[in-house]
Amino acid sequence: MDDHITIESASDLTLEVVAAVAYGRRRLTLSAELLSDIDAARRHMLAVLGAGATVYGVTTGTGYLSTVSLTEGKQPDHEASMLLGRAVGSAPFLPVAEARALLVARLVNFVSGSSGVSASLCQFLVDRLNDDFTPAVPRRGSGTAGDIIALSHALQTFVGAGRVLGDDGVAEPADLALALRGVAPYAPVEKEGIAMLAGAPGSCALALGRVQAAQTLADQLLTAAACSVAALAGPHDAYDPAVGALAGDPVVAGVNDRMRALLGPPPAERRVTQTPVSFRVVPQAHAYLERTITRLEEDLRRALAAVSDSPAFVDGRFVSTGAFHEVGLAAAMDALAVALCHVAELAGQRVSRLLDERFTGLPNQLTPTPGLACGLVVVHKRVLGALNELRRLAAPTLIGLADSSLGQEDAMTFTYEGADRLRRVEEIVREVIACELLTARQALWLRGDAPASVGLTDVIGRLEETVPPVEMDRPLGPDIDGLIDLLEHGGLRAPAATDEAPLATADPARTT
Repeated sequence: MDDHITIESASDLTLEVVAAVAYGRRRLTLSAELLSDIDAARRHMLAVLGAGATVYGVTTGTGYLSTVSLTEGKQPDHEASMLLGRAVGSAPFLPVAEARALLVARLVNFVSGSSGVSASLCQFLVDRLNDDFTPAVPRRGSGTAGDIIALSHALQTFVGAGRVLGDDGVAEPADLALALRGVAPYAPVEKEGIAMLAGAPGSCALALGRVQAAQTLADQLLTAAACSVAALAGPHDAYDPAVGALAGDPVVAGVNDRMRALLGPPPAERRVTQTPVSFRVVPQAHAYLERTITRLEEDLRRALAAVSDSPAFVDGRFVSTGAFHEVGLAAAMDALAVALCHVAELAGQRVSRLLDERFTGLPNQLTPTPGLACGLVVVHKRVLGALNELRRLAAPTLIGLADSSLGQEDAMTFTYEGADRLRRVEEIVREVIACELLTARQALWLRGDAPASVGLTDVIGRLEETVPPVEMDRPLGPDIDGLIDLLEHGGLRAPAATDEAPLATADPARTT
């Protein structure tokens, strides 16, 4: 496979290309024709500026100070200084792949011609991607309209300010990183300062990371649900093809297809007439989760392709816009938090049911020595604590506007806060999945010679390798930690509904 991806136009920078460059470390090449087009668009913009146009952030100050005119002599210094004073963030920083995704998403607008930047800036950005120059970008603390704080941290590194992430993840001075590459700091020219801070490319990068993580979690949640169904040894009616047909819902039908592939044939004899609701609504709940992820991906594709600069240079004039207000991404991430919370709550209910002999026919608390050992009952208590935090995290981050810049900025989406909240949601959901898998593994062990489903053979084998059965009481924290580690590295995913590849493969360093 060719290591380089050649970009002929902004439309070539698809979501798949962003993922390949950010997560797969593919290299970019800008075609000579594209670079020529970028410079031609810039010459047109400079001609309009030269005719005396008043342009926000170029010939004026910004925010509340937008009424202040900048003299021609002050404008060059203004371009670089814009990148410095807004860098008020701190660690923790974005993971390397997400910081790289921010740069690629920023490039989309740059090469569109509507930003008015030079081909030199576009090439400088591509060169830094190709030589693994990764800015240290704060994960949170961004109560601005658009991505101004994050972009200030990301792109001030081009002028030798701020910090970048080394191979060990430790932040180091950007000027030193440039010097080690034999590169002089970039000197932004007219319009480039405001263009480097405009739009919402960081929000796109955050959404890409959350889509990717959610796709993995959805698969793992379905695997855990199937393990619990197998452990309960109840009927499989809820996953019958008729359920999808009756619903008229292809997504429900797809979830049911995957469940049947995992479970294999139902038990020969019905021990109970029907299973608890938390087992039967897996198709509906997981279809809702899949649709929520799909909605976020759709919003992400739209946001990535949009020109979100303000002001944008269009048809020979400068247009002030609100395109940086990525409410779609913020709202979709809020919805994803709720969807993950709901599916995790169902997992918690199934853990409780598996501990109860009325539902399983197995010893209460899944202990082989009732009265002598507590079994797995405390695992459920850990789930309850995790779910309590998860419910509190389900509150929307989009709500809560405030005034900044003395009232000039009075609307924001808090996308960074929403994405950082989702990171914590993901951690807790993995914890709940690990607890459900541990509980199902114990129930399956207690069933002894009960036939295991063919579809779950590999999964159950991996569980048996990771955690031994609980024959006597022992600290189970390390068992749960081992399962969480397996999940973090992409293990125990349910089979895909189709042969299509996911949007973005996980970071190779974290994939097993």
